[in-house]
Amino acid sequence: MNAHLFYFILENYKYMIERKAIFISEDKLTNIFSENKTLVVFDFENNQVIGVETIVLKKKFNSTEEILHYLQRKYINLVYVSEMDIETEIKFSNFNIKVKTESMLNDDKLLNTIYFSPPHF
Repeated sequence: MNAHLFYFILENYKYMIERKAIFISEDKLTNIFSENKTLVVFDFENNQVIGVETIVLKKKFNSTEEILHYLQRKYINLVYVSEMDIETEIKFSNFNIKVKTESMLNDDKLLNTIYFSPPHF
C-alpha cells in the first residue's frame, strides 16, 4: 500500500466512526461542570457499537472551552448531559459537537438501551 494512501486512511478513519459521550455522576446523567463525573464514550460504525471507553474525569476543567478542546481531542461527535444552557450549547455547536439533554432523550436508541445502575428488587 502506498504510504500516502495509508496516511490518508489513518487520518480520515476518525471521521468514519461516530463517538458519543455520556456524562454521568453517581449513576445518573449529569452536566459538564459536575465535580465527580465519568465520561462513557461509545464508538459507532454502521450504527453498531464497536467500542466503549470509560474515563473518570478527576481533573477540574476551568472553562467550557477547556472541556470542548478535551472532547475534540477525543473526537467526540455528540454528548449526552442532564442539562445545558443555550449559550453553552452554541459553543458546542461551534466545535461541531452535538448536544442531547435529558429532556430530549425519550426516543433515544442509545440511552434507552443503557442501565445506569442495577435494578433494585
